[in-house]
Amino acid sequence: MKFADRLKIISVMSFSLLLFVTALLIWSSSELRRAERDDMLADEIQTIIFERATARDEFYLHGAEPARLQWLALNEETGQLLRRGVEQLHSDQEDRRIFERVQADFDQSVLISRRLVAQVQRVRSENRRMAHGGGLAAQLYSRIMLKDSALQKGSAALQKSTRKRYNAAQDRLIVLTFLFVLLMGLGTMFNSGFINSLLRKRLAALNMGAAAIASGDFRSRILCEGGDDELAELSRVFNGVTQTVQDYIEALRESEERFRLQLQELTNIYTHTPVGLFAVDRELRFLRLNEQMARLNCIPVQEHLGRNIDETLPAGFVAELKKMWRPVLEHGERVLNLEVQGKTELPDGLRHWLVSFQPLVADTGGVIGLTGSVLDITERKRVEQVMAGVRQQLELEVQNRTANLSLANRHLLQEIEVRKKVEVELLTQQQKLQELALDVSMAEERERDRIASELHDQVGQRLILAKIKIDTLTSKLPSGECEAEAVGIETLIKQTIQDIRSLTFQIRPPLLASAGLEAALRWLGEELQADFGLEVAFSDDGKEKPLRYEVRSTIFQAVRELMLNVAKHAGTKQCRVSFSRPDDAMMIEVEDDGVGLKACVADAGNARSGGFGLLNVRQKIEHLGGLFTIDTKESSGTRATIKVPLEIASEIAG
Repeated sequence: MKFADRLKIISVMSFSLLLFVTALLIWSSSELRRAERDDMLADEIQTIIFERATARDEFYLHGAEPARLQWLALNEETGQLLRRGVEQLHSDQEDRRIFERVQADFDQSVLISRRLVAQVQRVRSENRRMAHGGGLAAQLYSRIMLKDSALQKGSAALQKSTRKRYNAAQDRLIVLTFLFVLLMGLGTMFNSGFINSLLRKRLAALNMGAAAIASGDFRSRILCEGGDDELAELSRVFNGVTQTVQDYIEALRESEERFRLQLQELTNIYTHTPVGLFAVDRELRFLRLNEQMARLNCIPVQEHLGRNIDETLPAGFVAELKKMWRPVLEHGERVLNLEVQGKTELPDGLRHWLVSFQPLVADTGGVIGLTGSVLDITERKRVEQVMAGVRQQLELEVQNRTANLSLANRHLLQEIEVRKKVEVELLTQQQKLQELALDVSMAEERERDRIASELHDQVGQRLILAKIKIDTLTSKLPSGECEAEAVGIETLIKQTIQDIRSLTFQIRPPLLASAGLEAALRWLGEELQADFGLEVAFSDDGKEKPLRYEVRSTIFQAVRELMLNVAKHAGTKQCRVSFSRPDDAMMIEVEDDGVGLKACVADAGNARSGGFGLLNVRQKIEHLGGLFTIDTKESSGTRATIKVPLEIASEIAG
């Protein structure tokens, strides 16, 4: 910790302690003032209670009117003092308890005083001096003396308690003042001694380390002995500087070694690189060049140094070089990656080079020459020419392939168009098949209607006629002859008539045409209960569900098949049928709590009851443009749902 921080902390602690003790002193002074005020109030109460007793005795013994007035005034003044005490004496519980007792005694004394004054004033004025001799007045005077005596004792106790608190507050203030002075003195002495001891240790370590470093021993370090104060930080900075100097000396040695190696590497690169490197001054004399540059010029290195380019290179090539070098020498510009070509004395004739030129700048900023690099790219140019021919050939191949692909794409597009037309035709045929299936379904319902009419109108009527004739024939036969055979034939005819009526009602219930689908299904529920004992509960949302008769007949037969499956295969005698109209559709749900779908689907799936099975139910409903689903509930049982759009039913009716 820094000394400045230590001093700040010490100052803050001292200031905090000063504030704390000052607050205690202020609080103690406040308590002292409060105790002094309470003590003065207790003295006033004690004094006025004695004055009140004196006025009371003077009035009772002598009957003096001024004494009565003074007594009443003292009562009022005592009441005011006690009311002030209610607001003032609220912190100390003991004073509060004593004060409450004094208040109670005073209230009772005032009540008795009023009764005593009233009793004395009843006596005529000429006998008022003897009023105290009366029996009731004497009793009241005795009671008031007892209350005033208790009141004087309570006020004395209150005065003693307030005086005790006043003395305690005064002693506490003296102790806190002494403690404040003592703590400040001890804190100052402790902090001064600690800081002086720490400073001596730090300065001794600094002197020893500085002497060792001054002698030239950079490996020596100042012992900081931990800490984060200013002297310890100075020691660490000094040690860091010493370490930096030592590291710099070692780094300088390593840098010299690396520079020597790099210089050797640059020399090897400059000598053995495949790129020609050179440098000329402003008079275009060669200052240096490598072996590769000398080979490109077909002249040894020594014949280049100190000589002008006019003396070493062909005249035509020199003129081109001077044009390229002029912006570099005059303006300090750079020429990078410039391709040049020319003929040489080499057997292969024309050559290509990639050249770059940069200004050679002095320390003053002026251009004193230029440096250049020359790379022979003759072989690369030949390869590029070969690659250009190959690229051209590849482009021709790509064009041919692209043409073939375009032709194939056109054929595919034509085939796709043909397939689309076929798909449209198939969709049209499918729509026609659906319409035909719907017509067949409607025709089937009409045929059911015709068969039911014929059964009722022809077969039923003929059976009734046969029954009448049998009855007539039986009545004409002698008694006992063929009676049993006639009764049997009559019974068979009655049963046949009943079966035909039941079949007619099932194929075409009259309620279906007159009362609607819901009424017909309720009648069917009653029939199934009579035949199979199946109890069917119906529910309806009450909304209108207009359907054509053929559609109602198809739905009736489908629901009849579902209810028969429940009666025969579900293993339960209860079934629930609900009618609802979600949006523009009619939905019927047939639900049971039986064994579920798996137990009965094998039998019910292919069952035929009046030409309907579950598969046939699905087909019929879908032909109407509706939806049929059947599944097993999570708990147990089966739920079958038939949903037919009302708008489709309306179109069929139209």
